Amino acid sequence: MKILSPAGNFECLKMAVFNGADEVYLGINDFNARNNIDGFTLENLKTAVDFAHVFGVKVLLAINILFEDNELQSALDCIVDAYNMGVDAFIIQDLALAHLVKTNFQEIEIHASTQMAVHNLEGVQALEKLGFKRVVLARETSLEEIKRIKENSSVEIEYFAHGALCVSFSGNCYLSFHFCGASGNRGKCKQLCRLPYTLQKNGKILKKGYLLSAKDFNMLSRLEDMKKAGVDVLKIEGRARRPFYVATATKEYRNALDGKKANEEELKLAFNRTFTPGYFDGNGKIISSLQNHIGIFVGKVDKVTYGKRFNEVFFSSKLALSPKSTFKFFKDGNEKSTISAFDLKEVAKNKYKLTTTQNVSANDEIRLIADAKKEEEVSLTKKKRKININLFAEVDKNIKAEVMLDDNKFELQGELCQKAEKSPLSKEEIVENFSKSEFFEGVIAFKKFDQVFMPKKSLNEFRRSVFEKVFETLTKEGEHSLQKIQVTTNRPFKVFTDFQLIENLEEKLNAKNIIFSPEEYSLEQIEKFVEICEKNGKKPLLDSPNFATEKDIALLREIIQKTNIAIVANNYYALLFETEIVIGAGLNVYNTITASLYDKPVLSFESNLGGKIDFPFMTLRHCPMKNHLNATCDKCPYANGFEYVMDNGRVLKLKRKKLSSCTFYLT
Repeated sequence: MKILSPAGNFECLKMAVFNGADEVYLGINDFNARNNIDGFTLENLKTAVDFAHVFGVKVLLAINILFEDNELQSALDCIVDAYNMGVDAFIIQDLALAHLVKTNFQEIEIHASTQMAVHNLEGVQALEKLGFKRVVLARETSLEEIKRIKENSSVEIEYFAHGALCVSFSGNCYLSFHFCGASGNRGKCKQLCRLPYTLQKNGKILKKGYLLSAKDFNMLSRLEDMKKAGVDVLKIEGRARRPFYVATATKEYRNALDGKKANEEELKLAFNRTFTPGYFDGNGKIISSLQNHIGIFVGKVDKVTYGKRFNEVFFSSKLALSPKSTFKFFKDGNEKSTISAFDLKEVAKNKYKLTTTQNVSANDEIRLIADAKKEEEVSLTKKKRKININLFAEVDKNIKAEVMLDDNKFELQGELCQKAEKSPLSKEEIVENFSKSEFFEGVIAFKKFDQVFMPKKSLNEFRRSVFEKVFETLTKEGEHSLQKIQVTTNRPFKVFTDFQLIENLEEKLNAKNIIFSPEEYSLEQIEKFVEICEKNGKKPLLDSPNFATEKDIALLREIIQKTNIAIVANNYYALLFETEIVIGAGLNVYNTITASLYDKPVLSFESNLGGKIDFPFMTLRHCPMKNHLNATCDKCPYANGFEYVMDNGRVLKLKRKKLSSCTFYLT
């Protein structure tokens, strides 16, 4: 398995490369799903690509947002420019952009973003037909489904191994768009899931806290399972994280893959809201009681001496702590304060003191969230690529280097070697000289070595010429010279109109087309729905769920075969059903090229294309009943009336759809 590490900026890129990443992924400002960070631009992208390629690390460019018609030309031009610079592959969500790339530039490799919400074999097969070489599976994909995908498709499988976990099904979270006009599918998510909520039923408060704040992914203990299942690439989330996080996560997963012991505490220190293996084994308990980084446990406050301006905090800890580190203080599991301890002192063995103006009390729990000494050590990490060189230094001949570089072999000559009269050039001098490079270290094999003399300046110039050729060889290989093309947008497409969405069979049917979105999918209920529509002269359509397991797909296929009902497709898997299809809002049609490619009537929620339809603000694959009420499936308390309420009073209704398992929705 390969490690794919995030690079939100050049420092993070260096940390990923120096600590063992096989690939890195980064974004161009305004064209990626992390446009709230100072990432890369086309102007400095070439430098980043060259740096990674010097160390044999591939570069993936995330252009993984949805595009409007007037943006597609710029997005495609960006891909061509980046590919010509040497970018190895592109992570894409927008179907139109993927189509434009594969129909015009077959040589460009594209990967399906996790924002495409592909989570089953059928969805993978749909994308495989569209030319995607790799699919970044949704985090909700289970171990068994990964195995099924690998056994029945030829695409590479990329799976998240570490980092932040979206509580909502990726690509189908519209909460930020609905309340703030800032779409996660456009890289502008406001992370409303990290706010406090109140869970209530029919007005009765059941629980308060960070009820939609997910724990962080940590798959260290499941790497062997992932490998056996067929995962090709482990993805570390975190393009918005600090260099220390990137370095630590990359290093520990590299150690684990190389058979060395990984340090779980270091991963916690880098960032954690407590860890979870996510949905790998099904619908697990993924909700944290916290919204942010909690680091590692240090100890508890022994006493506080209160002063007029500053308070002295005394505590005990067996950890070696350093000044300038940052600590968080907790009381009864709730965060009280964060303190950067510039004046931290060890006053006795395992006894520390710091001063602060903040409110701290005896018995408060202390957690270390940033170790200043470790952060500095990590920031100084450097690495050089070893270059095998056969060196020839013979009297009255030009000094010569034969360079072996992967599959390439070349030789370079320098100045004439003179016979040494007094101080011959030593092997040690040459070895030291060939270590004076930012990127490279020469591994010298002396094939012929006479007693020769060469001015230091000449030797330096020779070394520079050798390594310049090495750099050019490593960086020019991936460059291309594709020509840009002109894109035709604003294409004609079909809009689905005159429709009505119902959730129960008692609703009055007013429109020509009736879309049924039942709480529980059963053949008997769908047959009854079809019968009601036929009696009333209406066209029946079944709203397909945006998440479906293998068993769910089998049930849906049986329903379609026996009723011949048309469907609204809300995920790529549903496109493979043999029936009449309407493109649903879950497929996120955002431009006329995507709409025209389907050549089917279109519905939408976020965009202005297609017939406007209500769609859940969030899709939840965890069970709120288990996570918040400690319920079990055999005693499930779910019923209509559950709500999540924001502190500002906004209400989100909790709904459930049931097939072989439950999926919950916030509407």
